[in-house]
Amino acid sequence: MRAALARFAAGAPVPVFAVAGAGAREAVQDLRCRAEVRLVETPGAASVLLVAGAIPDSLAEPLARVHDAMSHPRATIWWPIGAPRGEALAAFPDLRLVEDDAMQTIVGVHRELLSGRRRSEPPVLPDVDPAPWRGVGPYGQGGSGMTGGTPYGRPMAGLGSDRDGLRLDVLPLRVGPFFPPFPAGLVLEAKLAGDVVVEAAVAPNPLAAGPLPRTAVRPGLRPFLRALVEPVGVAELELARAREHLRGLADALATHQLPSLGRRVLRLAARVGPGDAGLVRDLARGVSWTQLLRWSTAGVGRLARDALAGLGLGPVARAAGLAEDARLDDPAYRELGFEPVVHRGGDAAARWRQRLAEAAQALDLAARAGARRTGPVGRVESPRGRLEPSSAPTARLLPLVPGLLPGLEWGDAVATLASLDLDLEEAAAAEVQ
Repeated sequence: MRAALARFAAGAPVPVFAVAGAGAREAVQDLRCRAEVRLVETPGAASVLLVAGAIPDSLAEPLARVHDAMSHPRATIWWPIGAPRGEALAAFPDLRLVEDDAMQTIVGVHRELLSGRRRSEPPVLPDVDPAPWRGVGPYGQGGSGMTGGTPYGRPMAGLGSDRDGLRLDVLPLRVGPFFPPFPAGLVLEAKLAGDVVVEAAVAPNPLAAGPLPRTAVRPGLRPFLRALVEPVGVAELELARAREHLRGLADALATHQLPSLGRRVLRLAARVGPGDAGLVRDLARGVSWTQLLRWSTAGVGRLARDALAGLGLGPVARAAGLAEDARLDDPAYRELGFEPVVHRGGDAAARWRQRLAEAAQALDLAARAGARRTGPVGRVESPRGRLEPSSAPTARLLPLVPGLLPGLEWGDAVATLASLDLDLEEAAAAEVQ
């Protein structure tokens, strides 16, 4: 019976928890369109931990915690995608390396686990308490106090003011750096009263802790980084812009529990070309008919126009009514009659409408660009806003997050962060230009 169940399980999609490091976002996204695997939202539901791209050494411990949260049997696979192996992976002695075909490696390792030919990996972290608690406290109960104390070495909720004027328990919560709805590396330090965010802070960008290898920069970013130092074809830039917007939307749709629609968007992003603006406009109409997405984003995470002026935040600013765009200063775009698309509202719904409209506009521009190349180097409009050496739009947007999330329910806070399309990899890459 056990052998029969193992054979049956081996034929099912492999449950994979994927960690997308620098250079791996597109590759990991595309796994959603493969029938052989099923990307899961929590490590406990996975049998394979897929680590892709470059992982900073500073994230070694969070990566180990993800591994140890997996159920048995479990295995770890590293998909380099051009990145060197760092210290973050040194603690995984049984690591399987993807040498050629990632899908073949994932399926093969899973079958070896189920058949018993591969042993389940032991814990990476030592079996010690994360905080001292044994025998602590006046009665040896494991800590001090209850409300606001640290019984068993873990902080308990303290009292705080609620948005309704009540005083409720406030629980500190650390989310990231490998929380699937967030961009890789983002760590949010929040305090919640029930499911309402009452305080939020963003930790420093771990991807910027050291030089990002050139080979580790993902393909969607490369044209914009090149445009900082040399002229780049307008058609190439605009096609990359359209694909970045579509991939960001696909992530948001998965976050909003619309995986089938998200896969449709990913497939479109992979095959879209200059002149395919009609396909994106058809998609925009289909997305607008999706009531779940409209209800869950309308009025959520509203950013005021005045708070965004002059920051060069691209679609986020234009969704709030600001016609700011570095392309206005480029002679090649002026020849094409470029004018920024602008929406009103400044909420999550407006930001997704903005990106879909800009994706269609980008494909129109790519079709008409011919051999035109970008003008002055040193500044370019990336899919997230004005990109300059040592200055990326995500780095300028992150300081606004602590003031944006308080008062939102947790689901709305996640939807807000998804709509901002934060990219810590772009911010890290800009710092070394």
